Amino acid sequence: MPLINLKLHANVSELTLYLKCPRQVYYAYRNHTLVPEITAEYLEHMMLKELSLGYPDAIERTTGEKQNIHDELNIEMERVKAELELIYSTELRDLPFKVLETAESVVSEQIDSIAMNLSETIRKHGREEIIQRIRPCRTEPVLHSDKLKMTGIPSAIVHYKEKMVPLSIRTGKCPDSGVWGNDRIHIAAIAMLLEDNYEDSVEHGFVQYARHGNIRKVKIRPEDRRQVLKIRKRVDTIKEGILPERKEGPICKYCNFTKFCTTTKSSLASKLF
Repeated sequence: MPLINLKLHANVSELTLYLKCPRQVYYAYRNHTLVPEITAEYLEHMMLKELSLGYPDAIERTTGEKQNIHDELNIEMERVKAELELIYSTELRDLPFKVLETAESVVSEQIDSIAMNLSETIRKHGREEIIQRIRPCRTEPVLHSDKLKMTGIPSAIVHYKEKMVPLSIRTGKCPDSGVWGNDRIHIAAIAMLLEDNYEDSVEHGFVQYARHGNIRKVKIRPEDRRQVLKIRKRVDTIKEGILPERKEGPICKYCNFTKFCTTTKSSLASKLF
């Protein structure tokens, strides 16, 4: 089997990066590494992701009652504490104990609301349905498609109603209904990769907002696919050397590329982003 040059493929993470800020795609591709500082807040996201991977097991062991789920989530939290530094050994090397302790405390405080939302979801849809929606059959697989000129690593793939379906685990805020626009594009891109890899249609996916214990089903629309292809083409153009026009926004305050992002000169091509 010939080797595939993944450098030529747009990565799904680059599509979501583009939606945050097109310039970040430019700098990241040119090896200005976007390395997050390991703060207590960043550690919370790691812990919530690992905790959410244990939701199916916790639900399977419960009767569906909130207190019962709460107890099982506490068991899963102990697993996360024991395994986190083994899973992220490089990232968490020499991590101050205080940072770890703070993150553990914050995540533990979320368990009550997570249990409440999972309990309500089980009551509404049934335990077996929810387990099927979020139990991974593969975790973080590398998917690629020459046809799409795209590669991506989903949080997980679930086997739902005889189909391979994408599951995206998000650790930020949860919208009141539906999913965030960026999450919709992400799910659509992964679904398109799955279709090409498994030669089967993918009509929907799931977004799990781990911090809240909410699981949202996403119907993938033609417009979502259209947007994926349009953004992928724009990402390709940026990687070829077009620096997007600089736009100031709230994200700039926390951007690791600030020291590089000084050029304000624009061209007709840069304004297209």
